[in-house]
Amino acid sequence: MTIAVLCPHFEDTGGVREVVAQVARAHAAAGHRIVIVSRARSQTREPVSRFLPPGVEVWRVPVALAPHRGVGWRGVRQFARRFAQGGWALAGRLHALAPDVVAAHCSKFHAPWVIAARLGSRAPVVLHLHNAERTADGPPSRFWSRRLLAAADHVIAVSPAVAAYALATRPALAGRVSVVRNGIESRDVPAPAAETRPLPYLLAVGRLARQKGFDVLLDALARLPGPATLVIAGDGPERTALANQARRLGPSKQVEFLGEVPHERVQALLRGAAAVVMPSRFEGNPLVALEAMRAGATLVASAIDGLPEELRHGATGVLVPPDDAGALAAALAHLLADPVTSRRYGEAAARAARTMPTWTDVAARILAIYENVAHST
Repeated sequence: MTIAVLCPHFEDTGGVREVVAQVARAHAAAGHRIVIVSRARSQTREPVSRFLPPGVEVWRVPVALAPHRGVGWRGVRQFARRFAQGGWALAGRLHALAPDVVAAHCSKFHAPWVIAARLGSRAPVVLHLHNAERTADGPPSRFWSRRLLAAADHVIAVSPAVAAYALATRPALAGRVSVVRNGIESRDVPAPAAETRPLPYLLAVGRLARQKGFDVLLDALARLPGPATLVIAGDGPERTALANQARRLGPSKQVEFLGEVPHERVQALLRGAAAVVMPSRFEGNPLVALEAMRAGATLVASAIDGLPEELRHGATGVLVPPDDAGALAAALAHLLADPVTSRRYGEAAARAARTMPTWTDVAARILAIYENVAHST
């Protein structure tokens, strides 16, 4: 098959990139032609060869987010100009490529580009939904959500909650929505040694954006009794604000911002952490939770939709209400004071992770859906 993967955020920090890269590797290894359409950037980006095998093509097009409420007429006009140029160019390139299927990893604000890809390629569109109504790209918009889902021949949702959102927004998709959870590395892939540091550390991993709730984590850190060390791996638009917030915590609370780090080091950090904290406000099916459990880490997460079904409060981890710094601080203080219980959670999480699908399983399920949609449309 020839598979065009429309993923504007592919070269941005975040879990979507990891999902697309893992699936693309498996499909390319099986002999399929993969073309990833990413958003063109003015600044220099790191080589994508770090994420992809040789042979996977990457096209960069000037994709812009559709306007949302609050941008004003100037924002609408700017988008219209960019879409008039880039939309036609994207449609033309996909028409020449003639893919068997277009796999779109897009938020609702990329709906116009998905429509252009469908019209230009004349191929069926399989929409991968990584979140429900709330996304990091902008406020909720039923208008663009409906247009995005209307452009899809089939939807792959990363969790039952995301699938329910798709069906509630567009009931006509009944029978054409599949739940395919994100995966983990196979147990055959050797795990790196745990990162060792002079003092025990809490770890947070992810894009530095409001969605991830790292501001709540810093508030919770301030409430912990005694000294504490927090390591944050990731980068994003909230870095400056979070760094300023961290500086106000006082000398007993140490916060280290590592920026974006290689996947191998993330695994080492997960294995060495006293606890991994995921205070997100919303998620689809977060990779951090899956990878932390596979690493045998003690995971403290917001009790939100989209968490892995294997994460159970008081058994394989700890769940706290989202946006509740007090509850988060209490949970962390308890675990730091009781390392035996903390270690028990991590060991139980590692056992539970053995039942999770691997990326090989995930890629095979996705390919079967692509082939079915391509042959039946």
